[in-house]
Amino acid sequence: MPEHDPIDQLESFTMGHLTTSPLPPSEIRRLGDRRRVRRRNAAVAGAGLAVLVAVGVPFALTSGGGGPKSEDRITEVPTEITYPGDGVFVVDEADTAKLTGTTPAFKAFVAGQAAQAAREGSTCGEHGITVRKYSSAGYASGLYNACGGYVALWAVRDGQWILGMGSQDAWDCETIDYLGVPRSFAGDCADEAGGFGPDEVDGIKLGMTKADVREAGGTVVPSPGGEACVSLVLPYQTPVENRSDGWFGLTVRVAAISARPGMKTPERIGLGSPRAKVEAAYPQGSLRNGYWIVPLGDGTEYQFGIEQDDTVGEMLLTTTNNACTE
Repeated sequence: MPEHDPIDQLESFTMGHLTTSPLPPSEIRRLGDRRRVRRRNAAVAGAGLAVLVAVGVPFALTSGGGGPKSEDRITEVPTEITYPGDGVFVVDEADTAKLTGTTPAFKAFVAGQAAQAAREGSTCGEHGITVRKYSSAGYASGLYNACGGYVALWAVRDGQWILGMGSQDAWDCETIDYLGVPRSFAGDCADEAGGFGPDEVDGIKLGMTKADVREAGGTVVPSPGGEACVSLVLPYQTPVENRSDGWFGLTVRVAAISARPGMKTPERIGLGSPRAKVEAAYPQGSLRNGYWIVPLGDGTEYQFGIEQDDTVGEMLLTTTNNACTE
């Protein structure tokens, strides 16, 4: 691993919940179902081909694969800004005016991050966002500080700015590639093991009740339409608009957990990992409808959705044969 300590001035990692609501679960499921149908159709159409073409779905079952695309992504030569000194420090919306050369969408995103940091840092009075680098191609980096913090890599994904990865060490190489961030911008990276399964993800386990999820620090998103499957937000993660970290079913409880960028399995598989690496890590798996399915025992499995470019675009820890992910 590279000797790299980009956050030696920060001492602890803390994240809370951004007060934003995703789409109703019925709409999230509709989008997810549509993409899964597209993947199944691609698998059927390509059955006679040497290469299986699949439409990948990143975290939350609704996010499109491939490089981030939006009005904040440009096709001409991008403009890259490195702010002088320690960067631009933002504690409220007014401070975003100092982010010269950035878009309104990025300023709004940073203002939202600063508001969350203020909520988290209310107990210690220490909070703020520092923007160090920005590219008009749709990515930026800096610091998130709220009674501690982390180095942040932000990127445009499916038309909106998100926290692509937070770290107190080097970036994950496959994650920055998945986000479409050039390594020349991100700097040092490494390939390390993570804690996405097989037994839990950030303290959330398959089969947990709503009470269990809340006690562990997660959130079960209310279902305005009364759907049988509702979405959840993992502990220490900020909700992302129109996204979910998994599904909570009324009959199967926590039915599935979906990976965010930067999350990796103990075998070093995450979003952006090559298909060959997945198959080598899990030779007991098999390909089904564009997913590499890996049985884990006790009625659970990994599902790795394979993109057209043969990389992982969706990663799930899920119960088998549940109505929430079928």
